[in-house]
Amino acid sequence: MEHLAIHLPYEARVGGPMQFRWMYPFERLMHCLKLTVKNKQRPEASICESYIMSKITNFISHYLHDGVHSTIDNPMRNIVVGFGDNSGLSIFKCVGKRIGSKIERRCLTVE
Repeated sequence: MEHLAIHLPYEARVGGPMQFRWMYPFERLMHCLKLTVKNKQRPEASICESYIMSKITNFISHYLHDGVHSTIDNPMRNIVVGFGDNSGLSIFKCVGKRIGSKIERRCLTVE
């Protein structure tokens, strides 16, 4: 552990910023793509086909008319706007809702 103070600055100087060497986003993407495999004999082709289809449907959904709901115009799941105290203080505004069967709304008061 005493050598860690020597090796970390050297790694930062040689490799540059960490976000350019971090593999987590790519591993997350590969996990999502591996879940779409339908043909176990040819997984690369199945991953490629599902990735292309997701990109095509995402592109086409930009050009659909307003009456068609797609993943782009869906509101977030747990956002409820329009209730709470109207005093102007941001701490008293309730944005969101509780997840579960019983939804009980409570807001902070000035007291």
